[in-house]
Amino acid sequence: MAQGATRRNRAALAAMLFFVLAVGARAEDANTDIAADMWAYLDLSEQTRLFFLASLTDHQTQSMADGTVGVHVDIALKPLLRRRLRVADWARKKYLWVRIGYRHGFHTTARETGVLQVTSNFELPLGVVLENRARVDLRNETGGFSARPRYRLDLEREVPVGRLTATPYVRAEVLYDSRPGAWSMRYQAGVELALTRHWRIEPYYQRRENQHAGAADVNRIGFIVKTFW
Repeated sequence: MAQGATRRNRAALAAMLFFVLAVGARAEDANTDIAADMWAYLDLSEQTRLFFLASLTDHQTQSMADGTVGVHVDIALKPLLRRRLRVADWARKKYLWVRIGYRHGFHTTARETGVLQVTSNFELPLGVVLENRARVDLRNETGGFSARPRYRLDLEREVPVGRLTATPYVRAEVLYDSRPGAWSMRYQAGVELALTRHWRIEPYYQRRENQHAGAADVNRIGFIVKTFW
């Protein structure tokens, strides 16, 4: 039984590593970003929680940086469905939940963004979890108003690592920006490491491929610190 679980863990990690290598193989001729985030979650009840965001991105190729701060409220629309995972947070226990938020960006010009998001979770065989996320960003900045609808699919699996719990994942997201009227794709792989009940870290690699003229593709190396209360 234990050997079977070990084989499944190795297979999941190998598949995610293959995803990273396949995406990274096309990482030439693109801008490079280094990102650091701090995420804080505050449970208000079984149905609601607050989410606070602070992010700083160094656009190394362009020799510039920008930051974002935000506050959001998450609301569960369906009761608990998934069985409790070894390190289960609020979102992972919910079948369907929504997020409503506001973000302020400190770029070359200020950016105000409203966030509307719907997320659902489904359990697949071998302990893999599929997450569907539909989101729209409503932006107001110096250049004018724009809407950015986006859809994302995630695959993740919890893996015990000694006394810790690792959750490697892969995801793909398609975005449309109304202002240039163009599409882009994001591919990301990373792992969330649960250090304690209240603290987690998440290193990741992301590849963004822009379809509109004049916009270079972007390779991003990121690190997120998460705290749960």
